[in-house]
Amino acid sequence: MKTNTSETPWIRVIPLGGLGEIGKNMMILETVEDIVVIDAGVQFPELDMPGVDVVIPDMDYVEENIERVRGLLITHGHEDHIGAVPHFLKRIPVPVYAPAMAEALLREKLRQAGILDIAELDAVEVGEQYTMGGLTVEWFSVCHSIPDSTGIAIQTPAGIVIHTGDFKIDNTPAIGYPSDLGILSEICQDGALLVMSDSTYAEYEGYSTSDREVVHNLPNLIGAADGRVIVSSFASQIARIQIVANACITHDRKLCVVGRSMVNNTKIGQELGHLNLPEGLIITPAEANSLPDKKVVILTTGSQGESQSGLVRMSNNNHRDITIQSGDTIIISASTIPGNEVHVNDSINELVRLGATVITNSSQRTHVPGHARKEELRMLINATRPEYFVPIHGEYRMLKAHADLAMEAGIKNENVFLLTDGDVLELDHYSGEIIDRIEAGHIFVDGLGMWDESGNVILERRSLSHNGVVTVAFSRDSITGALVGKPKIVSAGFVHIQDADNLLKEASDTLTPVLAQHLTKPIEWMELERVVRNTLTSFLRHRTKRRPLIIISAIDV
Repeated sequence: MKTNTSETPWIRVIPLGGLGEIGKNMMILETVEDIVVIDAGVQFPELDMPGVDVVIPDMDYVEENIERVRGLLITHGHEDHIGAVPHFLKRIPVPVYAPAMAEALLREKLRQAGILDIAELDAVEVGEQYTMGGLTVEWFSVCHSIPDSTGIAIQTPAGIVIHTGDFKIDNTPAIGYPSDLGILSEICQDGALLVMSDSTYAEYEGYSTSDREVVHNLPNLIGAADGRVIVSSFASQIARIQIVANACITHDRKLCVVGRSMVNNTKIGQELGHLNLPEGLIITPAEANSLPDKKVVILTTGSQGESQSGLVRMSNNNHRDITIQSGDTIIISASTIPGNEVHVNDSINELVRLGATVITNSSQRTHVPGHARKEELRMLINATRPEYFVPIHGEYRMLKAHADLAMEAGIKNENVFLLTDGDVLELDHYSGEIIDRIEAGHIFVDGLGMWDESGNVILERRSLSHNGVVTVAFSRDSITGALVGKPKIVSAGFVHIQDADNLLKEASDTLTPVLAQHLTKPIEWMELERVVRNTLTSFLRHRTKRRPLIIISAIDV
């Protein structure tokens, strides 16, 4: 990376995730002496990532500069901001600073990962200042769809840097505090050097809808149902849990909470004082199954069609405790995240097939987003009056819409930077420039395995999912190396079983003389693999117009 030789204080901003995509949010803020990392989230796998559990940011640059890393700063407790923290701490064991709800969720997450005892996890207070090397850091309250959501103000030698986190302007949130633009204006009384602001809803005019609409609609939907009601939401939607609980009290129903994450988050919400659930309201699944349907509401996860979630297990008729029955009303209290549409629709179809009535946000107001629209984004810019502006948290079109809005709001065109993951932006009071680019691709997590985009695992899985696999096994004389018999070729997921025998026999007949010829003389295994693969690929592509994954093995006899 280029070295700045100027004596003028400068900062560098390096996004490692979340810019040009939804998820795996991670941002580096760097000075000559110090680095802080803001958030460490996951991205949920897309349809072209078969078998992947989650995707996390590439953290190599942070690890290479670990001696300057002063801490990991968390804005709020959603998985796309904290899901990768265990992976981060295993490589970069630095203090983690998080607001109360996120700290409690992280404590449980690190306990499950087996690293809680070695992690330094600190709960921060909004309005308090924390010194980290030559930086002074202060968290401020914002309104979002999880309690204790915050933005972060960082005093650097070059000036104030604001990271908004995820936010919207809602002066009457169901739970938590409004976004505190007054405090933010005080922090930025002389103007911010840089503002990095949430872009998720930057394409939409006006103001985001208040959660108060859900406070009104959800109880009405629950009250109108004749039978059992099942509400599916994000486990982190603590306000939604309280709204459902209040509706149960109003309509004389008991609340059954199912699913590990939903149960854990309900417990944490109560411990932190965010939830007020009267004694006797919560019942077990066994108790729910023994009560009249009219007396029960079940709260579960699965609003995004996650394969192991409560609602999806119910839709597949394999949930341990709850069986969908005719007359059930299912309320999906969430918007579908882009990329999850197929899974969500499949789940809804199965629920309807089982006799349930499904209500979604597209037909009734069962959910409101937690992100600011254009008018709110303008208010944020006016409150902070930044010299430089970087839109964050969004796909490229969202970032572009936010960049255009910032320029319309009066920020100089040359001071608005449309970054994507890996860009290195350097700023001082005189100028800003993208000076470099570092590796910032996907890291795929599958069980205990991890690999980056340069590996062949995802490519092979994609090939398998589209074209199947062909396996070739042949025998060689252990003394002379000559071919013994004909190669045996089998396939899976490639051609219909009725067509396979003749096709694969012809493939073996085609490959036999080629192998016999090359095995008459010494040959390296890699070269022999290449010959076999090229021969079979050419034959199969000519006969089927497809290119299966080819696996080759040899046995010396």
